[in-house]
Amino acid sequence: MGQKIGAGAVLAIIGLLLLILGVGYLGMAVVTALTPALGAAGAYAVTGGIFVGPAFFWAILTLLLTRKPPPQKAELGSAERGLWTVLFAAIAKETPWIAIAGAGLVAAAEIFLATRKKK
Repeated sequence: MGQKIGAGAVLAIIGLLLLILGVGYLGMAVVTALTPALGAAGAYAVTGGIFVGPAFFWAILTLLLTRKPPPQKAELGSAERGLWTVLFAAIAKETPWIAIAGAGLVAAAEIFLATRKKK
């Protein structure tokens, strides 16, 4: 078990180093190619733009073009259900024993109102 964890850690370190060195050497190759035409500072600036520009442009576009989810449609009868719930809560807060009896009455009223609207 320990050997697998150690081998995975070594492989991860090697992969990370290859990635960092690969990007570094690629950047140095671009700088070396551009130095005769632009000078050292210009070559480094253009190389930095080549590496950073596309990622920055993608991030800005992603932030600007993300769509907000559409608002959810309210269910039919949600206003009535809200009114019944508010009335029931006000009554139940004052006298808890009414909550037990009122729950059945509110459920019956909602069922009655829901069946009348469907017709």
